[in-house]
Amino acid sequence: MFRINELFGKSPFKPLHEHMIKVKDCVDKLPELKEAFLAGNEEKTKELFEVICKLEHKADIAKQHIRNQLPKSYFLPVDRGDILNFLNAQDEIADAIEDVAVLINMRKTVMPPELKEAFGTLFDRVFETCVRAFEVSGEINDLAETGFGGFEAKMVSDWIEKVATAEWEADKAQMTLSRLLFNQEDKVTPVTIFILDKIIVRLGKIANSAENAADMMRSMLVKR
Repeated sequence: MFRINELFGKSPFKPLHEHMIKVKDCVDKLPELKEAFLAGNEEKTKELFEVICKLEHKADIAKQHIRNQLPKSYFLPVDRGDILNFLNAQDEIADAIEDVAVLINMRKTVMPPELKEAFGTLFDRVFETCVRAFEVSGEINDLAETGFGGFEAKMVSDWIEKVATAEWEADKAQMTLSRLLFNQEDKVTPVTIFILDKIIVRLGKIANSAENAADMMRSMLVKR
């Protein structure tokens, strides 16, 4: 016999927050990865690569658990599809960080001195975008308690705008660095250009995914 309490399973919002923490663990390695990469410290970049891979795997396990445990019949204050889109966007942050670590450790790529400052700026802008995004996603438990409305929702909406601004700054840093890189075509090997360009693109992907996660949160708010 159907029981009404079967519609009220465990809330998915606490696991979503826990997944965010695991993704943040990956993001927190970005400053160290930047310093090691710019210094040409292969031993340290390899060590960070191994750590990041393990952290990304933990985030991936958490993601799969949420997807498998999210019941279709559970009463939610927001659309189930929006929750899954938010989860995927958040998880893509960790995926892209792992990609950056893989590319850095794929070969010994000598960093042209002319690019170091711009590379450092891009890393910093990407990290800032993620920090802003985590301010947003860190409120998901409180938003769930208020039904994704009220003062809490207004505050988070304002924070989402700050994520968009930070991502725009990351885009500008990415464009500046890409231009500098291709100005080095007559000074460095094509393979070096190729690898560094891939790293730049994946760094941009981290910021894009952070903004996408914030946008998915916006979607949950505006549908209330």
